[in-house]
Amino acid sequence: MPIHLPQGLRRMDDDEFKQVAYEVMQVVFGVHNEMGCLFDERIYQHAIMQRIGGSRIEVPLEASFESFSKKYYLDLLAGDGAIFELKAAASFVDRHRAQLLNYLLMAELPHGKLVNFRGDVVEHEFVNATLTYKDRIAFQVDDKNYVEIESNGRRIKDLLVAILRDWGTCLDIALYQEALIHFLGGQEQVMQPVGISVRGVRVGQQSLGLISPAASVCISALNDGQDRYETQLRRFLKHTTLNAVQWVNIARRLVTFKTIRA
Repeated sequence: MPIHLPQGLRRMDDDEFKQVAYEVMQVVFGVHNEMGCLFDERIYQHAIMQRIGGSRIEVPLEASFESFSKKYYLDLLAGDGAIFELKAAASFVDRHRAQLLNYLLMAELPHGKLVNFRGDVVEHEFVNATLTYKDRIAFQVDDKNYVEIESNGRRIKDLLVAILRDWGTCLDIALYQEALIHFLGGQEQVMQPVGISVRGVRVGQQSLGLISPAASVCISALNDGQDRYETQLRRFLKHTTLNAVQWVNIARRLVTFKTIRA
């Protein structure tokens, strides 16, 4: 599993995590009361780190596969096993929860906490990761409606399945997308403008990931609603100059490869 973890990272039991979280939150409340709610996230990071011995900020997590690598950075790591994601936003949104969950899954840690400094009172909530690495690599592959189109000498299905067996499902979808684009030739080669027409009249163009001049690739991570999404893909395809979309849906237990044709 080529997820490169911070030195000294360890898995806490529930009681230890709760105690560390309590101690960190007391510091968070103190910093918020003293400094208010208008600073950037990094200012709060440094203010908290100064008050919690042994805590670390901007701690790297790295995913790699062959020649590809991507780094993420943990806002705050306390006690070598408690991750805190700090925000200065209007309120929490699902993207914030997904970001912290991605870190927890990569680090194989069960609990983390979101903290938002922007309000008059501190907003905070726990995020829990119930899936293990073993769970996330135990997926099935459905390719019965898929026809392979090689790109840059790579077979997309074989490549993505190998990556997923290494990293597991349920991680940040952008990670899988960036890895695929890397192996297909890079951003400049893969992401190309495609003409869009409505009722035979060209209305503009949109940048899409192309695996050939007439085919694009689309990666989603839907655990339900796949039929609705496929309907939208087919509708989208009709208004482009493409002949096909290679659709890959990375659900928790099933990875589906499907060729959508115009």
